[in-house]
Amino acid sequence: MAVNLNPILEMTEDLADPVPLVELKQHLVLFALDPPGPQSARKVYNAYLNAFGDIFKKFKSTFSGASLKDWTPEARLDFEQRLLPALRSKVDWGYGFSDGKPRDSLLFMFHGFRPFQESNMASFYRFEFDWQVSTGAVLGFAEYLLQELSVLSGYGGFFLQGRPGSKYAVASYDRIFALAMRYWGCEAVDIELTAEQMKKGYKCVNWLTIIGEPFRSTFGTEIDKAKSVAFGFIEAPFGTLLQASERPLLGDRNRLANMEGYFSVAKALLPIQITEHKSFGGNLWTDENTMDWIRRFTS
Repeated sequence: MAVNLNPILEMTEDLADPVPLVELKQHLVLFALDPPGPQSARKVYNAYLNAFGDIFKKFKSTFSGASLKDWTPEARLDFEQRLLPALRSKVDWGYGFSDGKPRDSLLFMFHGFRPFQESNMASFYRFEFDWQVSTGAVLGFAEYLLQELSVLSGYGGFFLQGRPGSKYAVASYDRIFALAMRYWGCEAVDIELTAEQMKKGYKCVNWLTIIGEPFRSTFGTEIDKAKSVAFGFIEAPFGTLLQASERPLLGDRNRLANMEGYFSVAKALLPIQITEHKSFGGNLWTDENTMDWIRRFTS
């Protein structure tokens, strides 16, 4: 049986630490006005387990300095019965879960920012998948969440996973810069920097683009235009999901990739798009070229 090799996978040169410097994956990210509470977090947690199963091996609180723990049957029971009901009551305002694989890893994370100390920040739900995940599974999962979860905006599709927070952070973001300039269908990400802007508008078009409230009710004309040019769309109680193409596209500019759907949806949604974003990091990204890249489909 033929094996489909990841088209974007660059490993570190350190033989003692052979991990991906940059890796193509897929993701789904939803931003919310309010930080997840026990009920909303449990809805998403249960939905994830129902859709993808309990594949976790490690988990940790998103509180700075929290330690990584093994996800055992006992740990799962403790999380469901004690930790999750206590969400936001002390220092724990989110949790992350991983299957622990060195590449093609799966991740589920939710994090809430404190309304008074971090009032400009949008909270988020974040899901990472391997690059070949079923597009139907991701689309169906996104549609289900929009039936249950109040969101500001979101996006899903290909993204470039680097090594933030490691000794390879600068090198990985420099490579992501070069790759992002070539592969326009692949998101460059720094979720906390993006969260600083998500109360003002949506980030940029990906394979899936989600517009929730209050933007949906304020920009009805723009969203109707986006729906008319999108490959497909879904209207759900908590958001409009726009699909730019049948499946995620790499968008290889060196091969003149046809990304007409991405351009058309982005043009329609331009009035809703953010107008500033800090640099993704490394030596090559700047505030200016980061914003230019975010607006690559309309500039």
